[in-house]
Amino acid sequence: MTETISPTIQQAIDEYANLNLGGKKVTTPYYINDRRRRDLRAMVGKGTPEEIAMEAQIWAKLKGVNLADLDASQIKEFLSSRNLGVDCSAFIIHILDPYYVEKKGHHIWKDIKIPGKGLMAKLRYTLRPVEQLGAELITNEDNSIEVELKDVQPGDLIRSKAKKTNGHHIMLVNKVVKDDQRNVIEIEYSHSSPYYGKQNGIKTGIIKIADLNKPLKDQEWLELDEHGVNHTKEGFMHFVEDNGLRRLKSWQ
Repeated sequence: MTETISPTIQQAIDEYANLNLGGKKVTTPYYINDRRRRDLRAMVGKGTPEEIAMEAQIWAKLKGVNLADLDASQIKEFLSSRNLGVDCSAFIIHILDPYYVEKKGHHIWKDIKIPGKGLMAKLRYTLRPVEQLGAELITNEDNSIEVELKDVQPGDLIRSKAKKTNGHHIMLVNKVVKDDQRNVIEIEYSHSSPYYGKQNGIKTGIIKIADLNKPLKDQEWLELDEHGVNHTKEGFMHFVEDNGLRRLKSWQ
C-alpha cells in the first residue's frame, strides 16, 4: 500500500517543479542569500513559484531575453544567472502553507516558535516570517518531535546537515510505501538541493528500507548524480546523531 501527502501539498510541489516560463515547464533552481534579507523574497531564495516566475519575466524584459526562444534548461540557467530560485527551508514552508491555511485557517508560521522575545525579533518575524525560518529552526526540539522509521508518514520531515560547515538541510516525506504487513519498505521525499549540477533545485529522492531495525542512515538512498554520488546522503551523514525523521508539533 502507498500513503501520500494531500493533493494540496502535492500541487504546491508541482508548481515549483514546473514553473510556466516561455511556454515551457521549468524546474525551480536552488538559491539562497542570507545577506540580503531586505530584498524581495524571490531574490533571496525565499519566494513562491508565482513570485519567482514574475521576477524572471521582469528580468527577461529588462535584459531583452525572449524566454520563448529558450528551452527549459536554458531558462533554468537564466534563472540561476539572475539569482532566482528557492532554498530548502522556504520550499518546505511554502509547500506546507496552503495545507495549513486549508486545514487550520492560518499560515504555518503562526505555529512555529522562534528564538528571541525582543520587539525587533517579533517585528521581523511578523513582517517577513519565511525569511526567518531556517531548516534547523523548523526541525528543532521546540517545533518538532523525533519519529521512528517504522512510524514515518507523509508530511514528516527529514532533518539533515548540509555538506557545508554549519549548514542544515530539510526534506519533506511525500510518499510512504508499505508491504502487506504494513511495514515501511520505501520512502519518497522532495527537497530543494544545491547539488547535482544542472539538476539542482527541486528534486525527488527515494530511500529503500531494507531493515526497519536499522536507522535511516543504513538504508539504501537512491538519489545519485551522474557520477554515482549521493550528495543528499553525504549531507545526512554529517553529525548524523542530530539528524533523522521529525514531525512538526503543529502537524496534527
